[in-house]
Amino acid sequence: MKHDLVVIGSGPSGQRAAIVAAKLGKRVAVIERRRVVGGVCVNTGTIPSKTFREAVLHLSGFRERGIYGSSYAVKHDIQIGDLLFRVEQVIRAEIDVIRNQLARNRVELIEAAASFVDAHRVRLDDGSGDERIIDADRVVIACGTHATRDPHIEFDGQRILVSDDILQLREVPRSLIVIGAGVIGVEYATMFAALGVRVTIVDKRPTLLPFLDHEIAAALTYIAQQNRITMRLGEEVAGVQVVEGAPAPVEVRLKSGKALHAQAALYAIGRTGAIADLALEKAGVALDTKGRITINQHFQTSVPTIYAVGDVVGFPSLASTGMEQGRAAAHHAFGVREEHEHGIGLFPYGIYTVPEISTIG
Repeated sequence: MKHDLVVIGSGPSGQRAAIVAAKLGKRVAVIERRRVVGGVCVNTGTIPSKTFREAVLHLSGFRERGIYGSSYAVKHDIQIGDLLFRVEQVIRAEIDVIRNQLARNRVELIEAAASFVDAHRVRLDDGSGDERIIDADRVVIACGTHATRDPHIEFDGQRILVSDDILQLREVPRSLIVIGAGVIGVEYATMFAALGVRVTIVDKRPTLLPFLDHEIAAALTYIAQQNRITMRLGEEVAGVQVVEGAPAPVEVRLKSGKALHAQAALYAIGRTGAIADLALEKAGVALDTKGRITINQHFQTSVPTIYAVGDVVGFPSLASTGMEQGRAAAHHAFGVREEHEHGIGLFPYGIYTVPEISTIG
């Protein structure tokens, strides 16, 4: 049976697009290649990292140190299992909430890998060997991203890792170099610093989070330095390697000739759209010079009946903004007039550094 809307991806932007369309009385299907819904947001990104943060702030006693002193902690010698115990509970609960919400709104959930046959047909591969093709009047691409990895760096998930590896850590490192001062890098840098980890941030840009108001970025930088985070801004990384047997085995070499050493390095220079297997060329969807899907102010791609929302379209790559993008795309797809004629207006930003940042604009 033909669907009014097919959404590829079940993260926040995909969920919102699907639910909004369903509430408009449309026949909607969500395609998710994982065996769990929620996308990166629920399983490795937004929800786990924010739960991880809350566990850090609680167990370290960080919030109460102003009253009880800088040595106060709910638990000393915090282990990675202490931090992840709550994370796993929250992930399970959130997955159940999403499945229930989709079911209540009669959104069909299909567990399969999606790829385009043409602009109105999507091939489904559930791994069984039997492929299925579904027809759609409109498609929303909300497939999200995966952590960008430099092919010249040997990632092992423990000593040299990306943000997707955090939940698989076996121990809390005593020292950490964070390569990249974007949202993800700075969030994790401040979290680990709250645990007492010696953190160094390296970025070729001169300021943290340059898209923020200067006063906010400057205040965050000051607080981070007060929490003993070392800043190496305006520095570019030349290479990362592991020196076996050394007390701080990870060596990060900078193009300036300096060498930094730590127990672990978090590579957080950005995320790449998970579009490699979608066969976008068969649908005629155009990409820009950086490999991102080209969209207009209504989140339409070069094919008017195909939309793209969420992290896959790039900045700001936040769950809060992604949900608004999904809502706006679904409204435009089915002729619901938006309050803002040339886009969705002001974006909400939620950045969970320590302390957290919230803006709109």
